[in-house]
Amino acid sequence: MNPTDPAADAMPFDHLHLDGQPLAYRVEGAPVAVASEQVLLAHDTDLSARAPWAAAGFAVVPGLSGAAQRQLQAGLAELLREALRAAGCPVAPDFDITQYHHAVGDDAARHLAVIAQTKAYDLARLPVAPALLEQLVSAACGQQVQAHNPNVNEAVFHLRIVRPHRSDQNPLHRDAWLPRYRNALNIYLPVAGSTAQSSLVLVPGSHHWPESAVERTAGGAIYHGVAYTVPGVLRPVRPLHPLRPNPGPDEVLVFSPYLLHGAAANLNADATRVSLEMRFWPA
Repeated sequence: MNPTDPAADAMPFDHLHLDGQPLAYRVEGAPVAVASEQVLLAHDTDLSARAPWAAAGFAVVPGLSGAAQRQLQAGLAELLREALRAAGCPVAPDFDITQYHHAVGDDAARHLAVIAQTKAYDLARLPVAPALLEQLVSAACGQQVQAHNPNVNEAVFHLRIVRPHRSDQNPLHRDAWLPRYRNALNIYLPVAGSTAQSSLVLVPGSHHWPESAVERTAGGAIYHGVAYTVPGVLRPVRPLHPLRPNPGPDEVLVFSPYLLHGAAANLNADATRVSLEMRFWPA
């Protein structure tokens, strides 16, 4: 079925099926006019190509040494506490960040004030030496990488905050739909509240799919009423088989940004999910 066919418009895509459970999925935005048969990764640098997990496009690997992993997670948790205090939430030094949603309550402005701080940190604020994560990812993919983005000449990391039963997550997307994220490799590292009910969702093998495999928005998508800068999948043209790899607290998920991923609804009963997101490019 061609996504530009009238028949495609007659088939609404309003649920993503994950582990046998339907998740509400509502994306709005003007669609790309003509679906391309191009496979983006066939023309870009594939940092997963030499890895044993090249076909799937992701792997869960051991994290840093125990002490370094704990130092990283504790330091990132403190960065979130600092962001909460700066946004007017005077949390205690031992505040459990899985309870973030209680701290901000229903104050949308306060939540956005936190996100404005946590969406991009200079790499100098990473609680461990960036070289440790560069070495980990280099070993995982079999190529030397660095945490410096040559596309925009920056080195940053991100804290992703996804409250339970809120629309805080991106729609299904490829990071590579944004030119600044091409030729990269991603990590997802659990900080708090990351479980089989909340961790990142991805579609295995989709990094090798042509652009025609999904209908997507031409520009930034509106997902459940929230505007995002990244384009989002409006509907699939071939079957999706999403899953949550669910790395443990001492593990790291390494994955290609050309994979379809996102729509990671947090189904935890009462725990915000906080994770480190970071990207790497050829050294």
